[in-house]
Amino acid sequence: MARLAKSPTRSREGFAFEYLDALDQQLHLGSRYRVEVPSVTGKNSPDIRVRARSSGKVVQEQQLKVNSQEAGRAANSQVYGKQEVRTPKGQAHQSTNPHVRKSNVSEAEVSKGSSNPNQAIRSYQFKAAIAEISSAAAAGAITGAVAALLISGLEHFLAVERGEMEIDQAIAAVFFDTLQGTFAGAASGAVFAAIPAFFPALIPIFNIVAVPLMAIGAFQLVNQVFQILDHHESVKRNALIDQVYQQDAQFFDGFDKRVADYLGI
Repeated sequence: MARLAKSPTRSREGFAFEYLDALDQQLHLGSRYRVEVPSVTGKNSPDIRVRARSSGKVVQEQQLKVNSQEAGRAANSQVYGKQEVRTPKGQAHQSTNPHVRKSNVSEAEVSKGSSNPNQAIRSYQFKAAIAEISSAAAAGAITGAVAALLISGLEHFLAVERGEMEIDQAIAAVFFDTLQGTFAGAASGAVFAAIPAFFPALIPIFNIVAVPLMAIGAFQLVNQVFQILDHHESVKRNALIDQVYQQDAQFFDGFDKRVADYLGI
């Protein structure tokens, strides 16, 4: 990298440290944040950028230094502003600067990664993709569970109100439907995350179809709720009509019988 060009070994170590520490942070921060290694390599560019997934806002920029002495000097300098400075753990000389944070990535891991930078990149990209897929699967599972719980709960507890099933049967049915929705949501979320993660060329297509797919899904959910409510009202209305019809039939049957008795028929 340009800023480490004075020493090829140091350049490889810095390169490996960026990707390894970014991977470590991505795995530990979870689904709320995305950790990036920017392609910009200017003097003041961050080695790692932490971005909120919900808003896309950069919440942290970090400079990584493979040497604790360099990290201490960087933390005290004005060149890096308020960016966090990190250094690998396990170094013989530990930084005494309170503004330097020790990475979970060890110096030995950095050395191993620097001996084969391409392998470090591939490992980072694969594990980062797995982290993205896991995050998407978790979000899909939650979404699927909530949607299934809403639809199934509404459908089955209205059936209990109509007297079509017992409450324990409704609870069991809602539980299994929610479980099924959880697995379906996790699977669909993982698939939609895996395809662009392993086939980046498809990302523009996914960006185009994502909004219409979300709109269609929301419309189907709302439409299904209205269908369940309409069915419930229709069943209650038909039951009321049947009750009135039966009462009328009993009345006329009784009337016919009294007339027949009166006439001696």
